Amino acid sequence: MRTRTPAAARRGVASRRPTRAMRIAVGADHGGFELKATLIAFLQRQGLEVADLGTHSPEPCDYPAIGLKVAQAVARGTFERGLLLCKSGIGIAIVANKVPGIRAAVCHDRFDAERSRSHNDVNVLVLGAERLSRPSAQRIVTAWLHTPFERGGRHERRVRQIAAIERVTRKHA
Repeated sequence: MRTRTPAAARRGVASRRPTRAMRIAVGADHGGFELKATLIAFLQRQGLEVADLGTHSPEPCDYPAIGLKVAQAVARGTFERGLLLCKSGIGIAIVANKVPGIRAAVCHDRFDAERSRSHNDVNVLVLGAERLSRPSAQRIVTAWLHTPFERGGRHERRVRQIAAIERVTRKHA
């Protein structure tokens, strides 16, 4: 099996560490509750400022309210990035992507995480808690945090096109 070289290393970036601590809003439904607690501690050990926006118990709850809360916090600029978890990641990603300015992606491995950042400037990472072990989730989060967006060229042009679509659809809604 071929191993993948991290995207930043392929581009010759010396360090994959963020240049400054960032603020991250984290949320999960009951399906992601346990993994959320682990990832919050993991992020805090890295010196990041983390806000837990719910849920605060393993009792069943509806993911749309939590996905919306995290996405709005990122869209307002209160937090630089967001992390969302539910069982599959799919439903909560759909919710987050309804918020203008949010680019949320479900990532299943480091490659997805790196590509979501380098090509799409994803600002909300979504994880399917049922699919991931704790170490896998930590590797995905680390890759996502430390991969920069490739500014300029086709990727930046496409992200601008996405923002333009949001503006047009907001006017016609």
